[in-house]
Amino acid sequence: MMVFIHGGVPGITPYASGPHIWGKVPNAIEVRGQTVDAMTQSVRQAIEGKGPCHLVGHDIGGLLAFTLAIEAPQLVRAVTAVASVAAAPSGDGVPNVTLAHPPKPLWSKESQRWALERVSYSHSHIDEALLQACVAAAAKQTPMTPEAYENEFVPSLMKAKSRFYEICRTEGIKVPCQVIWGSHDPLTTFDQGLWLFRGVAQKQRVSQFHVINRAGALPFREEPAAFHQVLNAFADGI
Repeated sequence: MMVFIHGGVPGITPYASGPHIWGKVPNAIEVRGQTVDAMTQSVRQAIEGKGPCHLVGHDIGGLLAFTLAIEAPQLVRAVTAVASVAAAPSGDGVPNVTLAHPPKPLWSKESQRWALERVSYSHSHIDEALLQACVAAAAKQTPMTPEAYENEFVPSLMKAKSRFYEICRTEGIKVPCQVIWGSHDPLTTFDQGLWLFRGVAQKQRVSQFHVINRAGALPFREEPAAFHQVLNAFADGI
């Protein structure tokens, strides 16, 4: 069973993410919480009792999937991290300004269109249905405040990443892992995706790295046929 975990942090990401961002896939779940620990627990609650699941996580969802594979490997069959800048190694480089200064009012349809266009290589996937779903999601989400982001979310993110890479170096992730990256992702670099894969592959031999051409930060929307071909081939092989 595949379970899809969306990325995005309400109030921080200029587009309102949620299960709708995956398009027409089954078992896309809602992530809740203001820390990585709380978000991970919300995913765990959603899959408890469903047998080992193949977790497919976008951005922060990828880190949540890896974290759950560390904490409860009995619940996880495999992990696929998609454009997971949250899980990728980060340094002291120049901050990414792709989503800086979004147009106001924030989370309006036009503001969210701007954000989705900024993170995409192709804009053809940004249709009215997606924009309406994003507007509806924004209306029901509680935005994270800048204070909560700095004092709660960021420290929890750094703690989770530190533990993740420590496990990668020592005992290793206990389940098969796959990393999927967009060739033209404006939020991260190809090298970050490759180094994420290398970190996972240190101790987990069943690991794969794939690049989706002509795709940005949302390869599953921009090139859905190529994305699902890679995803299903990996699932069939484990």
